[in-house]
Amino acid sequence: MKKLLNFIFLLTICALSIPLLTVGLAADASVEIYEPNALVSEAVLTQQEPRREYDGKTVLKLCAQGEVREISLQEYLVGVLAAEMPAGFPEEALKAQAVAARTYTLYKMALYGSGEQAPESHKGADLCDDPTHCEAFADLTEQALAMWGDSAEVYQQRLQAAVKATDGMILVYEDEPIAAVFCAASAEKTESAKDVWGSELPYLVSVDSPGGQACSQYQGTVTVSQSDFADAIKARWPEADFSGAPSTWFRDSHRSEAGGVIDVLVGGVRLSGSEVRQAAGLNSANFKVRVEGGDLVFTTVGYGHGVGLSQYGARYLALDGKTYDQILSHYYPGTQLRLEG
Repeated sequence: MKKLLNFIFLLTICALSIPLLTVGLAADASVEIYEPNALVSEAVLTQQEPRREYDGKTVLKLCAQGEVREISLQEYLVGVLAAEMPAGFPEEALKAQAVAARTYTLYKMALYGSGEQAPESHKGADLCDDPTHCEAFADLTEQALAMWGDSAEVYQQRLQAAVKATDGMILVYEDEPIAAVFCAASAEKTESAKDVWGSELPYLVSVDSPGGQACSQYQGTVTVSQSDFADAIKARWPEADFSGAPSTWFRDSHRSEAGGVIDVLVGGVRLSGSEVRQAAGLNSANFKVRVEGGDLVFTTVGYGHGVGLSQYGARYLALDGKTYDQILSHYYPGTQLRLEG
């Protein structure tokens, strides 16, 4: 349990630097609506019968926009999908996201139920709509038209169908719900939890992840003045020394198998790639930096922390004919699907 709590602590700290993949991306109505995938594995067909009603009967307390209310798991998951993944993504990708979101929800609720202190921002609720320590959530009764306009009904039905098709289904490892973290778009490989957060989990390891290039944020550039960057680092690490030439500020970096910066000396202080990412406001910790005049120019690959399910990778695999159970087993190796209820 100590290892698990340490992982959650590190995950929360890292999440503070994550560009939020919320309503802005999910509202991209220009994304094509893909036709349903006719291929469904025999294992999934077996697991889906008879139809369950676990999500509709499970009630949780959600703190959304500062207000606490009771909500069914089914309604909550539809709101999470709306905020976390473009609604026009292929059917099997939406199903994979639904299972990951349901699993992560139960994982967090079990964690807080085991004695881990929930953030004060929860106001006594099980979960909140802050993705830095829970999941993003869109209240579609209020936001659907603003997000999707005339396509609101179609998109909402697609998300509801993905949740209902996977009703009660979660991922487990050693019979426990996993920390089913996800990101917008990894590089060509996902990152391992050990390389990003320093805590090893057997199902959060680096795997091949094609398709990320379809994300508009896959390649990013951030230009920061040298003085602003030095001030941001020294505000948190006052021992950092930027008296030398800017070309010497970054030294002795270590990279992961996926290409992300695990750690690097910045002004003589050893920082994690995630800490540099937060300080400079980068899309990912898979970055390179160069000096241009009085600025530092960072170029990044990927969008998000890069661990677990890559949403654009799920899109790619779904378009390639993979079913949602196959997508999940790829991104969370060694896990099994289990029906709750």
